[in-house]
Amino acid sequence: MIFSFHSTIFVSLLPILVTSSFDEDLIIERRPHHVDWEDLFMEYNRYSAPNRNKQQVNITLEVVGIRKDKVLFELTQDWRDERLRFVGVARVPVPSHIQPWYPDTYIRNGWDVVVEQKSLELNYDGTFQFRQKYQTAVDFDENGKELTLVISSFNNYGTERIHYNLVDSKVDLSTHTHITSKQVLRKSDNLHFDDIYITIHPNPIDSIISSNSTF
Repeated sequence: MIFSFHSTIFVSLLPILVTSSFDEDLIIERRPHHVDWEDLFMEYNRYSAPNRNKQQVNITLEVVGIRKDKVLFELTQDWRDERLRFVGVARVPVPSHIQPWYPDTYIRNGWDVVVEQKSLELNYDGTFQFRQKYQTAVDFDENGKELTLVISSFNNYGTERIHYNLVDSKVDLSTHTHITSKQVLRKSDNLHFDDIYITIHPNPIDSIISSNSTF
Protein backbone atom coordinates (compact mmCIF):
# COMPACT_ATOMS: atom_id res chain seq x y z
CA MET A 1 0.00 0.00 0.00
CA ILE A 2 2.83 2.37 0.85
CA PHE A 3 4.50 1.55 -2.47
CA SER A 4 1.29 2.26 -4.30
CA PHE A 5 0.92 5.64 -2.50
CA HIS A 6 4.45 6.78 -3.46
CA SER A 7 3.97 5.52 -6.99
CA THR A 8 0.79 7.55 -7.28
CA ILE A 9 2.61 10.72 -6.12
CA PHE A 10 5.48 10.17 -8.58
CA VAL A 11 3.12 9.55 -11.48
CA SER A 12 1.11 12.66 -10.63
CA LEU A 13 4.29 14.80 -10.50
CA LEU A 14 5.75 13.34 -13.69
CA PRO A 15 3.91 15.72 -16.11
CA ILE A 16 5.15 18.70 -14.07
CA LEU A 17 8.75 17.50 -14.19
CA VAL A 18 8.58 16.79 -17.90
CA THR A 19 6.94 20.14 -18.63
CA SER A 20 9.53 21.99 -16.55
CA SER A 21 12.41 20.24 -18.30
CA PHE A 22 10.86 20.90 -21.70
CA ASP A 23 10.34 24.61 -20.98
CA GLU A 24 13.93 25.03 -19.81
CA ASP A 25 15.23 23.47 -23.02
CA LEU A 26 13.18 25.95 -25.06
CA ILE A 27 14.67 28.89 -23.16
CA ILE A 28 18.22 27.63 -23.62
CA GLU A 29 17.82 27.04 -27.35
CA ARG A 30 16.06 30.32 -28.11
CA ARG A 31 18.06 32.72 -30.33
CA PRO A 32 16.82 36.25 -29.60
CA HIS A 33 18.89 37.88 -32.37
CA HIS A 34 18.43 35.23 -35.02
CA VAL A 35 18.04 36.60 -38.56
CA ASP A 36 16.26 34.70 -41.31
CA TRP A 37 18.60 35.76 -44.11
CA GLU A 38 16.63 34.15 -46.93
CA ASP A 39 13.47 35.93 -45.84
CA LEU A 40 15.30 39.24 -45.28
CA PHE A 41 16.88 39.19 -48.74
CA MET A 42 13.74 38.11 -50.58
CA GLU A 43 13.36 40.34 -53.68
CA TYR A 44 16.49 42.26 -52.65
CA ASN A 45 18.52 43.76 -55.51
CA ARG A 46 22.20 43.73 -54.60
CA TYR A 47 23.09 45.56 -57.81
CA SER A 48 21.29 48.68 -56.61
CA ALA A 49 22.55 50.97 -53.85
CA PRO A 50 20.14 52.06 -51.10
CA ASN A 51 20.25 55.57 -52.61
CA ARG A 52 20.42 55.54 -56.40
CA ASN A 53 21.33 59.23 -56.64
CA LYS A 54 23.99 59.82 -53.99
CA GLN A 55 25.00 57.14 -51.51
CA GLN A 56 26.60 58.32 -48.27
CA VAL A 57 29.38 56.18 -46.80
CA ASN A 58 31.02 57.06 -43.48
CA ILE A 59 34.56 55.85 -42.99
CA THR A 60 36.98 55.62 -40.10
CA LEU A 61 40.67 54.95 -40.57
CA GLU A 62 43.33 53.85 -38.11
CA VAL A 63 46.96 53.68 -39.17
CA VAL A 64 48.60 50.66 -37.57
CA GLY A 65 52.12 50.96 -38.94
CA ILE A 66 54.35 52.58 -41.57
CA ARG A 67 57.48 50.92 -42.86
CA LYS A 68 59.45 52.36 -45.76
CA ASP A 69 56.80 53.02 -48.43
CA LYS A 70 54.17 50.64 -47.03
CA VAL A 71 51.21 51.57 -44.85
CA LEU A 72 49.24 49.15 -42.69
CA PHE A 73 45.81 50.45 -41.71
CA GLU A 74 42.28 49.43 -40.77
CA LEU A 75 39.39 50.91 -42.74
CA THR A 76 35.79 50.77 -41.51
CA GLN A 77 32.88 51.73 -43.76
CA ASP A 78 29.33 52.33 -42.53
CA TRP A 79 26.22 52.84 -44.63
CA ARG A 80 22.51 52.33 -44.13
CA ASP A 81 20.34 50.07 -46.25
CA GLU A 82 16.77 50.45 -44.97
CA ARG A 83 15.64 47.57 -47.16
CA LEU A 84 17.36 45.25 -44.69
CA ARG A 85 15.94 46.33 -41.33
CA PHE A 86 14.96 43.57 -38.94
CA VAL A 87 13.47 43.25 -35.46
CA GLY A 88 16.11 43.23 -32.74
CA VAL A 89 18.68 45.33 -30.94
CA ALA A 90 21.87 43.59 -31.97
CA ARG A 91 24.47 43.73 -34.70
CA VAL A 92 24.94 40.35 -36.33
CA PRO A 93 27.71 39.01 -38.61
CA VAL A 94 26.68 38.56 -42.23
CA PRO A 95 27.26 34.99 -43.52
CA SER A 96 29.67 34.61 -46.43
CA HIS A 97 26.97 33.30 -48.79
CA ILE A 98 24.87 36.46 -48.35
CA GLN A 99 25.66 39.14 -50.94
CA PRO A 100 24.31 42.63 -50.13
CA TRP A 101 25.16 45.81 -51.99
CA TYR A 102 28.34 47.41 -50.73
CA PRO A 103 30.50 50.29 -52.02
CA ASP A 104 33.24 49.48 -54.53
CA THR A 105 35.83 51.35 -52.49
CA TYR A 106 39.51 51.16 -53.37
CA ILE A 107 42.81 52.92 -52.71
CA ARG A 108 43.26 54.89 -55.91
CA ASN A 109 46.96 55.72 -55.47
CA GLY A 110 47.92 52.42 -53.83
CA TRP A 111 50.50 49.96 -55.13
CA ASP A 112 50.56 46.24 -54.32
CA VAL A 113 47.35 46.56 -52.30
CA VAL A 114 46.63 43.59 -50.04
CA VAL A 115 43.45 43.11 -48.00
CA GLU A 116 44.55 40.91 -45.12
CA GLN A 117 41.30 40.60 -43.16
CA LYS A 118 37.70 41.70 -43.47
CA SER A 119 34.36 41.38 -41.69
CA LEU A 120 30.81 42.50 -42.44
CA GLU A 121 28.10 43.07 -39.84
CA LEU A 122 24.49 44.27 -40.07
CA ASN A 123 22.68 46.27 -37.41
CA TYR A 124 18.93 45.92 -36.82
CA ASP A 125 18.28 49.37 -38.38
CA GLY A 126 19.89 48.32 -41.67
CA THR A 127 23.31 49.86 -41.00
CA PHE A 128 26.24 47.86 -42.31
CA GLN A 129 29.73 47.95 -40.83
CA PHE A 130 32.42 46.73 -43.20
CA ARG A 131 35.89 46.41 -41.64
CA GLN A 132 39.04 45.72 -43.66
CA LYS A 133 42.73 45.56 -42.86
CA TYR A 134 44.87 46.93 -45.69
CA GLN A 135 48.51 46.87 -46.59
CA THR A 136 49.54 49.11 -49.46
CA ALA A 137 52.52 50.95 -50.87
CA VAL A 138 52.13 54.69 -51.54
CA ASP A 139 54.44 57.49 -52.58
CA PHE A 140 55.76 59.87 -49.94
CA ASP A 141 55.95 63.60 -50.56
CA GLU A 142 59.13 65.25 -51.86
CA ASN A 143 60.55 65.43 -48.34
CA GLY A 144 59.96 61.76 -47.74
CA LYS A 145 57.80 62.45 -44.69
CA GLU A 146 54.12 62.93 -45.50
CA LEU A 147 52.09 60.33 -47.33
CA THR A 148 48.56 60.46 -48.69
CA LEU A 149 45.92 57.79 -49.21
CA VAL A 150 43.31 58.53 -51.87
CA ILE A 151 40.08 56.67 -51.13
CA SER A 152 37.54 56.53 -53.92
CA SER A 153 34.80 54.53 -55.58
CA PHE A 154 35.94 52.51 -58.57
CA ASN A 155 32.79 52.93 -60.66
CA ASN A 156 30.02 54.31 -58.40
CA TYR A 157 28.60 50.81 -58.30
CA GLY A 158 24.80 50.77 -58.10
CA THR A 159 24.38 54.55 -57.81
CA GLU A 160 25.10 57.82 -59.56
CA ARG A 161 27.59 58.87 -56.91
CA ILE A 162 29.22 57.60 -53.73
CA HIS A 163 30.14 60.28 -51.22
CA TYR A 164 32.69 59.44 -48.52
CA ASN A 165 32.74 61.13 -45.12
CA LEU A 166 35.77 60.69 -42.87
CA VAL A 167 34.14 60.67 -39.43
CA ASP A 168 37.14 59.52 -37.40
CA SER A 169 40.83 58.78 -37.84
CA LYS A 170 43.71 57.71 -35.65
CA VAL A 171 47.47 57.47 -35.90
CA ASP A 172 49.72 57.11 -32.88
CA LEU A 173 53.19 56.26 -34.09
CA SER A 174 56.60 57.59 -33.14
CA THR A 175 57.13 58.79 -36.71
CA HIS A 176 53.62 60.04 -37.59
CA THR A 177 51.14 61.65 -35.24
CA HIS A 178 48.16 63.26 -36.97
CA ILE A 179 45.88 63.06 -40.00
CA THR A 180 44.12 65.64 -42.17
CA SER A 181 41.66 65.10 -45.00
CA LYS A 182 40.01 66.93 -47.87
CA GLN A 183 37.36 66.18 -50.49
CA VAL A 184 38.36 66.34 -54.15
CA LEU A 185 35.76 66.17 -56.91
CA ARG A 186 36.82 64.25 -60.00
CA LYS A 187 35.13 63.58 -63.33
CA SER A 188 35.95 60.67 -65.60
CA ASP A 189 33.96 59.32 -68.56
CA ASN A 190 30.89 61.33 -67.53
CA LEU A 191 31.07 59.88 -64.01
CA HIS A 192 31.50 62.08 -60.95
CA PHE A 193 33.63 60.87 -58.06
CA ASP A 194 33.96 62.28 -54.56
CA ASP A 195 37.51 61.27 -53.69
CA ILE A 196 38.81 61.77 -50.19
CA TYR A 197 42.49 62.56 -49.67
CA ILE A 198 43.79 61.42 -46.29
CA THR A 199 47.23 62.79 -45.46
CA ILE A 200 49.31 61.22 -42.70
CA HIS A 201 51.65 63.80 -41.22
CA PRO A 202 55.04 63.15 -39.59
CA ASN A 203 55.86 63.79 -35.97
CA PRO A 204 56.81 67.52 -35.78
CA ILE A 205 59.61 66.79 -33.30
CA ASP A 206 61.19 64.25 -35.63
CA SER A 207 60.90 66.72 -38.51
CA ILE A 208 62.71 69.43 -36.51
CA ILE A 209 65.48 67.04 -35.48
CA SER A 210 65.84 65.82 -39.05
CA SER A 211 66.04 69.33 -40.44
CA ASN A 212 68.59 70.44 -37.81
CA SER A 213 70.78 67.46 -38.54
CA THR A 214 71.33 68.71 -42.10
CA PHE A 215 73.27 71.77 -40.90
